[in-house]
Amino acid sequence: MQNTIRRAKVGRRVGMVVLLVATMVASVLGPVAVQPAAAQDDLSIQTRVQVLHADPALDKVEVHINYDEVLDEFTYGQLSDWIDFQPGGARVTITADRAGFNYAVFDAVYPAPAGNDYYLILTDPLVIGGVFDTNPIPDRGARIRIVQASVALPAVDVTAKGETNALARQLPYAASSVYNVLPAGTYDIEVTLSDTGESVVTAPGMVLEGNTTYDLVLMGQPGDEDHPLELRPLSDTTQESA
Repeated sequence: MQNTIRRAKVGRRVGMVVLLVATMVASVLGPVAVQPAAAQDDLSIQTRVQVLHADPALDKVEVHINYDEVLDEFTYGQLSDWIDFQPGGARVTITADRAGFNYAVFDAVYPAPAGNDYYLILTDPLVIGGVFDTNPIPDRGARIRIVQASVALPAVDVTAKGETNALARQLPYAASSVYNVLPAGTYDIEVTLSDTGESVVTAPGMVLEGNTTYDLVLMGQPGDEDHPLELRPLSDTTQESA
């Protein structure tokens, strides 16, 4: 499961909307095992996040976490490195990077339990947040799910050639599929429209490594050469099996 937060759209007006979302992480982490309570109280445990800019309508932005600027001149298509932050009540602020006043386009405070790896995906009009499942994978397989982050598309199906079960069916914007476990290897992955079967994205030769969790982000717009539809992989190494 993942969660979405509606972004404040202020155009060129100076303004800010603060969204206090106390339930965000509880919803995001629902099916994924998180650190035990004792560990969550230890601020020394590494807690980190990756940010993906997937909003074709949004220009350069700055990203702040707990009032510290962690990304500057962050543009469409960029994926940040891992960013460490202090867990607990994490405040994420995104401002338009422009000459003059950098007005806020997103500002939220939410709980972030320690010891987890998070991601934030900037889309239009939502910010999609999630947490990687880093639990051990049987037989050194690859864990994969799909995040539908293209507002321009209706519901989609996603399949991997040679696999009987689909990776996603009837997946609408801002939703994510359940995790599937596949043998590590190379796959041809295709995205089709659920209602017509029309193919909109093909990702041939995608390598899925063992002991790795993948969230494949469907982003971009149909027919847009500057922001083409694509499956962008976000990945995280999992714990080794005992």
